[in-house]
Amino acid sequence: MRRAANLVLISFFIAGGPLAATMDPLSALDVGTYAEISARPNPKHYAIQAIPSLAAILLSVEKKKGIPLTRPEVEALRDKMSVMVVPADAAKEVEAKRGYKDVDPTRAWEEWQRLRTQLQ
Repeated sequence: MRRAANLVLISFFIAGGPLAATMDPLSALDVGTYAEISARPNPKHYAIQAIPSLAAILLSVEKKKGIPLTRPEVEALRDKMSVMVVPADAAKEVEAKRGYKDVDPTRAWEEWQRLRTQLQ
């Protein structure tokens, strides 16, 4: 059993990337970048949860930059952000505990523009 697990790990590293790079349907607790995860089939309608929130990422980067982010920058940050696949009810619980609704990654630019004005 241990040898089989080692072979799986070796195969994973030889393949050169995370399991999320496959085109298998999403499963709960899959992790990867938004670009990788969002490209995969999602027949069970799982939520894709940003870790940390996309709003927090965009706010932090924009503060460091000192000027507003451009659309390409927002979309690049969204595509590279770390995400986890979770059941929709779990995502709602995180949102409730966080106290705000995160930026929808499918509408990142538009929602970031709206959120930016609220934060000023």
